Amino acid sequence: MNIISKLTLRHLLENKKRSVVTILGIATSTALISAILLGVFSFFNFFGYISVQTSGAAHAAFEKVSKEQYEALLADDTLKAVGLREVEEEKTGVRLLTNTEERFRVGNIDHATQEDFEMRVVSDYEGTLPSNSSEIAVEEKFLTDNGLNLKVGDKLTFEEGYRYFDNELEGFGYLGGNYRSDELFKANSTETCTITAILHGNRATRDWDILRGMDENYYPNQDKAKVSIMLKKCDRSSIKQIKTLIKNYGIKKYTINTEYLLSRFAFEGSAGSYKRFFVLMGIALAIVIATSVILIFNSIGMSLTERMRYLGMLASVGATARQKRFSIYYEVFVLGLIGIPLGLLFGYIGTKITLSILGRRILEADILAGAEGMRGTISIVVQPPVIAAIIIFSALTILISVLVPGIKAARIMPIDALRQSTTIKIKARKLRVNPLISKIFGYEGELAYKNIKRNGVKGKVITVSIAVSIILFLTLNFFCRSVDRANSYNVDIPYQIIASCLLDESDRLREEIMEMDGVTDVYCSGLIHFSLKKQPEDTYTTLANTDIADRAFLTESFREKTDAFDLYTMAVEIVDDEDFNEILDKNGLSREDYYSGKLRGVLLNSYFHEAKDTPVFNEGIIGQSLHYDEVMGFPPAIEVAALVPYTDDSKVFDYIPKGTMTVFVPRSVYYEKAKEVLPEDKLTLDLAVETTDNKAVYSKIYQLLMEEGYHNYYCTDLTDSLKVMDTITLMLNTAMYGFSALLTLIAIANIVNTISTGVLLRRKEFAMYKSVGLDNRGFKKMIWLEVFLYGFKALFWGLPISLFLSFMMYRSFDSELFTFSPNLAFYGVVIVAVFGILGISMGLSIHKIKDDNIIEALKEDAV
Repeated sequence: MNIISKLTLRHLLENKKRSVVTILGIATSTALISAILLGVFSFFNFFGYISVQTSGAAHAAFEKVSKEQYEALLADDTLKAVGLREVEEEKTGVRLLTNTEERFRVGNIDHATQEDFEMRVVSDYEGTLPSNSSEIAVEEKFLTDNGLNLKVGDKLTFEEGYRYFDNELEGFGYLGGNYRSDELFKANSTETCTITAILHGNRATRDWDILRGMDENYYPNQDKAKVSIMLKKCDRSSIKQIKTLIKNYGIKKYTINTEYLLSRFAFEGSAGSYKRFFVLMGIALAIVIATSVILIFNSIGMSLTERMRYLGMLASVGATARQKRFSIYYEVFVLGLIGIPLGLLFGYIGTKITLSILGRRILEADILAGAEGMRGTISIVVQPPVIAAIIIFSALTILISVLVPGIKAARIMPIDALRQSTTIKIKARKLRVNPLISKIFGYEGELAYKNIKRNGVKGKVITVSIAVSIILFLTLNFFCRSVDRANSYNVDIPYQIIASCLLDESDRLREEIMEMDGVTDVYCSGLIHFSLKKQPEDTYTTLANTDIADRAFLTESFREKTDAFDLYTMAVEIVDDEDFNEILDKNGLSREDYYSGKLRGVLLNSYFHEAKDTPVFNEGIIGQSLHYDEVMGFPPAIEVAALVPYTDDSKVFDYIPKGTMTVFVPRSVYYEKAKEVLPEDKLTLDLAVETTDNKAVYSKIYQLLMEEGYHNYYCTDLTDSLKVMDTITLMLNTAMYGFSALLTLIAIANIVNTISTGVLLRRKEFAMYKSVGLDNRGFKKMIWLEVFLYGFKALFWGLPISLFLSFMMYRSFDSELFTFSPNLAFYGVVIVAVFGILGISMGLSIHKIKDDNIIEALKEDAV
């Protein structure tokens, strides 16, 4: 190890605090990069796994393949596997010769080669897959449903033919899938085969109860021949390879397993769908790199300032520009050597925990088609190319950070460094103080202002660091809040079950539900939709009066969004009189106006269900009516009598999800008017049920409705639907707020590192002030005025730029957000936080040097 390396290491050890902060900054940056890349690769891999489990491992399937084409594909050395399947409708049905009910005996049979089955049977099974027509694989459930206790090697006799329907209404058609009570079965032959495999719920062949092999010398009719293939080299060129095969062998009809190939990043032909995703990922990486560059640049810049004198001394005894530059590069190399592996570890642990939670929630919510009932989690994918990409991005971050300090170090001249004449470069006129500052803050204010000016680049670095941190934090917060507002899956209704019955039976049903264990509340929550517009091709929907949808009734913010906001429907929410009275009382409305004469309601004038939300309608809509031209058989007409704002303490407003423009009406008056246009035996009432045990309560309510003589009833458990929406919202929030939290940590570390190092570098300066008579009170006042001025300057630039960037984001979101509504209260919190972080950082740093001896401090050359 040469002298430059030794001195650099000693310098790092002498400045442990700054070295640790820089290492943590690099580690946090690497952790964020790791989380982004590991998360993306793991999610793609997970969806590839789901695709294999639900549709098999084949990369493509070719239909209507001739025997010559099939044999050519078998000989193609780019293919790992080629399987043949016969799709003859008159050979797809099977019926067992047992004494069980017809619905258990009848099933579906598939014919294919062993290679084809190997691509489609991806779950555990006993035995070996069939290789000829005398061998079959059978689903275990099909055997147990028919009371058969057969094992691998046993014989099974069955009728083979086809299932069909043939009636006047539908005509003739082949059947597959679940059993139909009116279906028929045509047996073509009776077969006896050997069971070579028993399957245990293989999802990729879930439509088939029996898989029958195909003889080697048999080839089906070309129109019924389907060939599945697997590529030897499955990577991002897979789709291109498949299309080459299609062209070379003259395949006319085909399907490509794009769901699986996307997990291998084969985007050809579908890149447009994923362009936004990768753009967002690129933006996220750019933000992480930019934030981290500022932190590392500040740290290395402070380090260079501290080492200015000894680098000058090295230059005076022959150190070359390359050696001085090497000193800076070696410093970040050592810091990166510790920070990057640490970041990889943190990123791996964080991503693993996050994917574990999200994966379990995704599968439990059953939101993936074909994967219903699957349980487990998302496995983290750690492949060498991914790790290499993380290291490259992290190294790039460090390299960008160190370029300017490295160039500065190479240019240090011995005389300038020893005299430190380049540390502060400022002309006298630049130090002139605005008289207003002197008048308001006194002599200490002048000193504080001049110190910031004298600090030059260091002062600007502190200001820019704080401003960038403010901009990042506020714009990211606006982005997260905007996505949350625009997220239609973010539904937060308080109830879990809806039960309905005839109106005159509803009170009895309410009482009986309230007595059930696990029920916390039951109330009326009936929802009626009035259609105001329809698509040109829609010939079935009956429209209500369209006068109420006049855009003149919208406020300016919503009226301008002609391509985004359109009233296709309005809803009427029927609530208990007590809930309706609560709305009236909170808004100072008279009860008498709503319980006599016409059926009147109040319109919730909020789209996003937020306190102080921008109103959607103006006063012109008051007096308008929701009704159908035909009166009899339709809901009664409802007049909009008042507009009410959303309030957080009114639970009744959350009965319906955000984004639905709703008129609330009292139950008693609604049903009184409904009896005039609808027969009483057709009037039903919906009850919303809040429960802590939805499955048990739902089962009890359904049984109650069936056994206790209720009429026109139905009951639905909304929990699964809400779970899907909660899972999607959780995924969005985890990605957005996790990202924001880690960036905030980097930003705070940046400010703390810059302030604390800056104070330590000014030990001489502070000692000089004290040596000429500045007392402790004046010194503290000067320091706190510096804090104020740094914070003020950073906020002066940071807040307007944040608002501008937020507005630009809003412009890209305008089809979903409608109004630009930055969270001004949050801006206030950020202002307080900035001065708080600055104050704490400065206070802790000053505390460390408060006992410094003036003479010793003046004698020091470096920290």
